[in-house]
Amino acid sequence: MRPTVRSAAAPAAVLLVAGLVLTGCGPDGAARTSTSGGTTRLTEGLPAAQTESASPRPVPPSATEGPFGPDGPGASDSPDPALSDQPVPTLPPGDPGTDAPDDADSGTSTHPPVTEVPVGALLDVASVGAVAGGGWTDDVAPAGWCAAPRTVGGSVSRAALLTSDTGRLVETVSAHPSDPAAERAVARTVARLEACGWRDDRDPRLGEASEQLTRTTADGTEQVAVILASDAVGVVLVASGSAAAQGVWESLTDLALGSSCLAAADGCH
Repeated sequence: MRPTVRSAAAPAAVLLVAGLVLTGCGPDGAARTSTSGGTTRLTEGLPAAQTESASPRPVPPSATEGPFGPDGPGASDSPDPALSDQPVPTLPPGDPGTDAPDDADSGTSTHPPVTEVPVGALLDVASVGAVAGGGWTDDVAPAGWCAAPRTVGGSVSRAALLTSDTGRLVETVSAHPSDPAAERAVARTVARLEACGWRDDRDPRLGEASEQLTRTTADGTEQVAVILASDAVGVVLVASGSAAAQGVWESLTDLALGSSCLAAADGCH
């Protein structure tokens, strides 16, 4: 008898390759598909790329700065015509000049920069009247750097003129990028004030850096000025008459130093 041979049919292995099907809807409601073999991306409805707004135009320098520019006279400037017998200032030893950045040091403040000097950073009529006596009024600060000098290199500043029947006081307060920048500004401002007829007198030992100057104006008025720096703030105070009297002047400079801290990036502390 022949043996019976049974053969088992091996199951066929079927490999199904399924492509990833992505289904979307176009603006017209028709379905769209995308496979891994040829991906089509939907771009309808994506927001348009935003463009940066144009940078604001720089504000031109003030037309009231006089012939010396915003930082007063420099070594290349001629003295005030009324003070032609005065020497032209030179940069003090170690002064990098106005082209050197004032914040190129490790002392730059970590606080946001000051964008406006508050009114309270300057002396008011009540404070000056209490010290110098008499009635004082607040007036518009004079135009021109020699008439209302401010520390060189300040980012923002505010000036004021206070007058009475017996005296006159001009003050400017400027915010600087850092403490070292404000300290350097004292010597640089002194050098430029020499072209306005001022003579360096002494260091009154105020704040972190200071200098006192004197001059006699064309009409014979005796004036005294102090330049000081503290907490990245520069102050220039110019007085004549009762405001420059001995004892009164020293008190006013102390008050000016105290109120100027309101212009510091971290305020008074």
